[in-house]
Amino acid sequence: MKVADAMAPGFTLVQDGKFVAVMPGVPAEMQAMFRESLRHALEEHFGGKAVIRRKVLHTCGLSESKVNELIQDILRQKRPVVGLTARETGVDIRIVAHEGSGTRSRSTVERTEAEVRKKLGDAVYGIDGQEMEEVVGALLLQRKMTLSVAESCTGGMIGARITNIAGSSAYFERSVVVYSNAAKTELLGVPADLIERRGAVSRDVAKAMAQGIREHAKTDLGLAVTGIAGPSGGTPEKPVGLVYIALANDEGITVNENRFLGTRSQVRQRAAQMALDMVRRYLIA
Repeated sequence: MKVADAMAPGFTLVQDGKFVAVMPGVPAEMQAMFRESLRHALEEHFGGKAVIRRKVLHTCGLSESKVNELIQDILRQKRPVVGLTARETGVDIRIVAHEGSGTRSRSTVERTEAEVRKKLGDAVYGIDGQEMEEVVGALLLQRKMTLSVAESCTGGMIGARITNIAGSSAYFERSVVVYSNAAKTELLGVPADLIERRGAVSRDVAKAMAQGIREHAKTDLGLAVTGIAGPSGGTPEKPVGLVYIALANDEGITVNENRFLGTRSQVRQRAAQMALDMVRRYLIA
C-alpha cells in the first residue's frame, strides 16, 4: 500500500483468500491512509462491490483493558472489523463494515454501535469528530444551564477547550486560573486556614473552589480542579497525579478523587477531560 511521506507505514496482503490491511494507530494518519490508498485497494480487491461504512465511538472513564474486556465478544467478530485506539482523552472504538451495498454496510455499523453502547453505557460520549467540549456545550444549551470553572493544575485548559466551540458564550460565563494559594483565597474566597490545614490539593479545597466560582460567577454549575501534575511536588500521601475535581450545583457539591499516570502534560490533559466528563454525566443523569 502506497503511503505519503512522513506517515507511519502500512501494508495490505491477501492470504488464503483473506484481505488484510495493517494501518497506523494515530487517527489522522489512519484516515489519510484510508483515503489515499486503502479505499482504492479494497475496491480493486472486491471488484468495486464493497461499500464501506466507518464510525468511531469516543469513550471516557474506562481504561483500554477494561473496554477490551467489556466488548471482547464484539472485537472477536469477523464482520464488521472493530478495533481500539487509546488516546490521552479516552479510548476510541472503530467500527468498519464493508458490504455489498450501502444499506447493508450502514445496518451493520448501526447494529454493532448499539451492541457497544449497551455494554459500555454512558462511557460513550461522542462519535467521529465530536470532542467532549462540544458534547458538554450541547447539553448545557439543551438544559439551559450555565457553567463557570476554577482551575489550578490545568492552568486554563478547560476554559480553552470550552471556548473552542462557537457560541459557547451562551452557556459559559468564566474560567479563573487560581494557581497559587493566595489566588484561591482572594478570587474564590477559599479560607486560608482551610488550605493550611488540608492542603491546596484536597477534597475540601476542591469543594470550596467549586462553590466559590459558582457563587462569584452566579452560574448554575461551578467546576473546580486542583491537583499535582508533577513531575515534582508529590508525597507518599499525595503523589504526583492526584487530582480532585469538584462540581457544585444548587443541590450540593460532588468531589471525585483521581489518580492519573503519565507525564505532566498527560496528567493535565486527562484531568481536563475528566472534569468535562463530570459535567456531562451530571447533565445526562
